[in-house]
Amino acid sequence: MIGGSAFMNTQTNRQKQALATKQKIFSCAISLFARQSYENVTVQDICAEADVSVGAFYHHFKSKENILDEGYRLFDHESEDVWNNGHPDSPREAVRFLIAEQAHSMENMGVMAALQYFKNQLSSSEKYILNPDRFFYRTLYRIIDEAVASGILAGDAAVITEDILGTTRGLIYDWCLHEGSYVLSEKSLRILDILLDHYQKK
Repeated sequence: MIGGSAFMNTQTNRQKQALATKQKIFSCAISLFARQSYENVTVQDICAEADVSVGAFYHHFKSKENILDEGYRLFDHESEDVWNNGHPDSPREAVRFLIAEQAHSMENMGVMAALQYFKNQLSSSEKYILNPDRFFYRTLYRIIDEAVASGILAGDAAVITEDILGTTRGLIYDWCLHEGSYVLSEKSLRILDILLDHYQKK
């Protein structure tokens, strides 16, 4: 049992190291996309920035395009870690917590990189951003559903969830159009409060 337990810990550590490498490659790629634009960045540029081999890059990503596909999955993984490390108990504050995390993620990557995400999802057949099974969607829906069930909010939980996500996606696009001239997280929370007030049970 001791040997088996040690093996499991080793595997877990390897998985953590692999994820850390993947996140490093991703972060460096996004940084380059923000500074030089997506079209001008090569896989070799990304590897040099991340200080990894080309082989390591292709171990984690199928192509440069795949970085953007994987970006939402990495965002969900990071959001889940942040959520599990502590979140508000109040349904309203829990929703604000998730949306703030989304906005801060966009702010951290910058306008140029955020634009690449939108371009990628508009042309992608997968549309991961709309996947109801992703952590971000599932968690937001669960909070809203519980708020409706407990009488805090009035309406259909799925509709409210989609209204929130559609509104925040629109705000990210507007923020990109304005070239990041305002604080996305502040405006996102302000508009979110208006939306939640609309659905608050009278």
